[in-house]
Amino acid sequence: MTASPMPEQETPPGTSGLWLRLLRLHDETFSDAGRVRLKHVVVWASLVGFFLHLGLILAARCLPHAHLLMEMAGTHYLAAIATPFNFILFYEVMTLIAALPASTTRSIANQFEIVSLVFIREVFKDFAMADRPEWVKQDPHAALPLVLDMGSGLLMFLLTAVFQHLAQRQVPMPRTAKLLRGREEFIAQKKVVSLGLTLLLLVLACYHLTRFLLDVWHVATLGGAVSFESAGIFYNDLFTVMIFTDVVVLILSLVVSARYEMVFRNAAFVASIIVIRFALTEPQPWGALIALSAMAFAILTLLVFNYHSAVRAAGTQTIPDEH
Repeated sequence: MTASPMPEQETPPGTSGLWLRLLRLHDETFSDAGRVRLKHVVVWASLVGFFLHLGLILAARCLPHAHLLMEMAGTHYLAAIATPFNFILFYEVMTLIAALPASTTRSIANQFEIVSLVFIREVFKDFAMADRPEWVKQDPHAALPLVLDMGSGLLMFLLTAVFQHLAQRQVPMPRTAKLLRGREEFIAQKKVVSLGLTLLLLVLACYHLTRFLLDVWHVATLGGAVSFESAGIFYNDLFTVMIFTDVVVLILSLVVSARYEMVFRNAAFVASIIVIRFALTEPQPWGALIALSAMAFAILTLLVFNYHSAVRAAGTQTIPDEH
């Protein structure tokens, strides 16, 4: 997935040593061995988080006067499934950052994968309402969030597959020497951007984890109602950061090509991510509808881009007489 470091002559003047060190750091960080280590850490963290959440739910169900603990952990054991999903989502975010230098469409597809997992994670949180017999008969509206999250997650799964299929059918650009040099420079710049994004992600994760632990300590020592939606806020912040990252990548992509259809496509992708960011803060069903609309917009944009590129490619093979 990672590209070879840029030749020294392609680095910015006066910063070649630092530039090459950053590129080597990226390749070492996102190497196959690094990804395997991260996967093992995520697996163990998911297991520990899952059993810890189960233990908190057991304590909330058994201990008297544990209403604050119930608010934090829930009372239904199925609600604990949402905890390992947070670690899985973190791994998907790291996969997104690793794919950033690969291609713009791959990066956007990864962001679609993340938002679909965010919505399917809500399904397990909705199970917390199903903790009593015949809960649907007692309150038919209680099943609505569960159905909406399941349906929207499945549709996002489908739209992500459609987007990836269209991305594989793109018309390749002519491989000129100038284009190849620009692409090498673009990949190197995106590697440096992904390093900065990794550092920012770790800072965000530590910040929200610290907030969560402080909330737990607040409940354990002082009591009082607190919010335990740190995971949701984290992904809101993540997509906010990704918006600015996509804008930076959009500007840097002009090094490779300033073709109209390329600029429009990348700008439309940024717009779709901005809309998805808004969708994450909206209540159901509007959040899902907005996110699905943004993904459909990106798919239509890619479809038109493929058609536009095919028209341009056909035009270069048959040069018209008119000028």
